[in-house]
Amino acid sequence: MFNQYRIPRENLLNRAADVTEDGQYVSSFSDPSKILGAALENLSAVQHSSTVVDVSNNISCTNWPRPVKYHDLTKDKRQVEQWRLFGYVAAAVVFRIYIQSFAQVYLNIVEKSHMGENVDNLSEAVSEIHAMVSCSKPLLTWTTMEAAQQCREACGGHGYLKCANLGDIRSNHEPTVTYEGDNNVLQQQAGNWLLRQYSAARAGELLDCPLNTVTFLRHHNTVASLVFTANNTAQLKTTQFIMSTYKWLICYLLKQTYDKYEALLAKGLTKFQAKNKSQVYRWRNLTKAYSEYLALMFSLEAIEKKEETLKPVLYKLFTLYGLWSLDRHLVELYQGGYCVGEEPAKLLREAVMELCSDLKSEIVSVVDALAPTDFVLNSVLAKSDGRLYQNLQKALVGHPGTFERAHWWRQVVPSAKL
Repeated sequence: MFNQYRIPRENLLNRAADVTEDGQYVSSFSDPSKILGAALENLSAVQHSSTVVDVSNNISCTNWPRPVKYHDLTKDKRQVEQWRLFGYVAAAVVFRIYIQSFAQVYLNIVEKSHMGENVDNLSEAVSEIHAMVSCSKPLLTWTTMEAAQQCREACGGHGYLKCANLGDIRSNHEPTVTYEGDNNVLQQQAGNWLLRQYSAARAGELLDCPLNTVTFLRHHNTVASLVFTANNTAQLKTTQFIMSTYKWLICYLLKQTYDKYEALLAKGLTKFQAKNKSQVYRWRNLTKAYSEYLALMFSLEAIEKKEETLKPVLYKLFTLYGLWSLDRHLVELYQGGYCVGEEPAKLLREAVMELCSDLKSEIVSVVDALAPTDFVLNSVLAKSDGRLYQNLQKALVGHPGTFERAHWWRQVVPSAKL
């Protein structure tokens, strides 16, 4: 269809570059790398606005009021439900704060660039932002997919009801793991940037990270020497423990990735082949840890500036998300020698359960703060009036066939009570 199809020069999107009438290419940037930066700026803007922010709002505002309030209203205080749900609620809060903080930094750079103001290290900043978005989009979309499934299951049979609106949320969200970039491909882009920073750190060169997300790599040897020394859960439930553990984890995964990549190059493989053979497990785990670290880093900076009355619960949610996420990296923590013996894993999981118990009296208020109005939620479960079973019965009576099918067992056991 487009063979020999001519597009008019006037149709060119030419904020950063142009083509004159006589066919000459001109650019407002003298440095070729800045032309790429300007192009990536637009790409990152699309990914950031249409997926990362929207997904964050989705996970924060739409999923969690239903299962959390459902179990609260039914007086279900089982610890397994707290462990099952509270980590995702903490993730929703941390992601919300992270996106708000990161968006402000990002938009400040874009605004200066659009206004023609000089931005220090623009090309490097855009590359770092692109790496951040490229790994954060997979983290948020995959976490939301997991969360939607847990929400549905946590509501039992009621979660299947059309009027619960959980099925539609999951179905509508599923494409986000693919559009605006397949998650696995995006992780590779973030991994490439991280590997360049690590290579520079090993060579004693300056890092290209104006947003300071991996400045700790300058001291990668010192960070790599850290070991688990806590002997009680209180020592784990601190921001210092969580952030230092993540720095160790990223340094360890970077070393493993770098060593594997260099070993494959030494065998005569091309750069493409070497990356291809070292991406599974290494690139994937590396970029996942980096994206979690980003969420924790930006949210911690924002929490420290919040009102004093909000800080206690926000720190608990921050700590729960950090430890809950580290629990999923126990394999790497043990492989790298950071953890030895059964005590670290035992303490980590005990700390997670203690935080869940500490939050159980506040979690409904947290999801209420995140939740939109009942009209937007559009779900019979966990309406703001707290009348769970009355609302369920009303919704089912409104559709007699559904109500009869839902209670077919009453014909078999006439004495059964609703």
